[in-house]
Amino acid sequence: MHAAASRLTPFLNRWGGFMAVAFALTMGFATSSLPSPLYPIYQADWRLQPSELTYIYSLYMAGVLTALLCLGRLSDTLSRYTVVCTSLVLMTLGLLLSGVASGINALLFARGVIGLANGLLTTAGAFALADTHPGKDRRVASVATSASIAVGVGLGPLLSGLLAQTGVAPLRLPYFVVAALALCNLWLTWRSRHTFAPRAGARARLSITPKLALPGKATRAAFLLAGAAAFTQFAAGSLLASLVPSFLYNLLPWKGPAVPGIAFLILSTASAATQLWQRNIAAAKGLVLGLLTLAGCLLALCLGIWTGSAWAFLITMIMAGAGQGLCFMASTLIAGQNADESRRSANMATYFSIAYIGASIPVIAVGRLADHWGLAPAVIIFSALAVLALALLAWLARNILP
Repeated sequence: MHAAASRLTPFLNRWGGFMAVAFALTMGFATSSLPSPLYPIYQADWRLQPSELTYIYSLYMAGVLTALLCLGRLSDTLSRYTVVCTSLVLMTLGLLLSGVASGINALLFARGVIGLANGLLTTAGAFALADTHPGKDRRVASVATSASIAVGVGLGPLLSGLLAQTGVAPLRLPYFVVAALALCNLWLTWRSRHTFAPRAGARARLSITPKLALPGKATRAAFLLAGAAAFTQFAAGSLLASLVPSFLYNLLPWKGPAVPGIAFLILSTASAATQLWQRNIAAAKGLVLGLLTLAGCLLALCLGIWTGSAWAFLITMIMAGAGQGLCFMASTLIAGQNADESRRSANMATYFSIAYIGASIPVIAVGRLADHWGLAPAVIIFSALAVLALALLAWLARNILP
């Protein structure tokens, strides 16, 4: 045992910080999608309306957006180590609050805390990976960032679905297990604090004022097109994450929360595989293909709701992953290419604000509509409107982008 520990210590001394940050990013994106398989249980146990399910998802996004806009420069004032630790503490707190929540208001607050934690982690994590890599290799850090996000998005719903499937405190056990993992992650970060590069130069002044701006007229149309594509893509994604699990819950002979958990693992796998496979595709072509694939995903979703076909829902999740992977990769690249060099940070903050607003307001509207007309009609109406919007954006992309 002592020999094994002695061999582990040099490895942690070199790689511990890098592993800690990569695991933290994975944890962060796992917690973003952790409740998705649990929504049908919340709805049944707490007698929630569909709109209240969308509030749970949207409060998380509101926390992320607040952190990105107001606290995005916090690591320049403090240090990346401090911000990573703070985000892990907040994440653990949010998970524990989620696990003990006995009503919608407590859960909404907990999701807001988790969103704030993940927004902080997103801003500092990519830089911290480069800092803690033993060779300071930014290419490896970039690949690790993408991989951590892809693994986390799929791992969260799969883990919560499988834990809830056991029937042991299904609305508590997933949060407590992940909170324990977050505490282990916090210990590893503390243990590896020496691998974080110290803050260089004078301490930057903390500012929480959002800095938003559109690029100049020459590139504004392409930039806004990218923002509109991200808005629509995030709207479709939030619909799948918040309301579609209700359709998947009892779809297969093996019923329960594991079913949507596996479905979202399929989605994230398709997204990661598509981005890897099409990583060199031209941005304009990738955006058009992504938008049209998302339109096909929503048509398959409507077919699945209408017929109850498991195959239609399987096609929905595969096309959703492929469409989201292409659309987000291409729209982010287009936004970056058309941002002003002198206002790049403010331009990209505007782009991400548009995207995250798309993840909240449209799906809340669908939830409110579902309260009055039923979930299936509301989702079908949204899907029809979104397909028209996606087709229009694809046409504009072909005619505006070079």
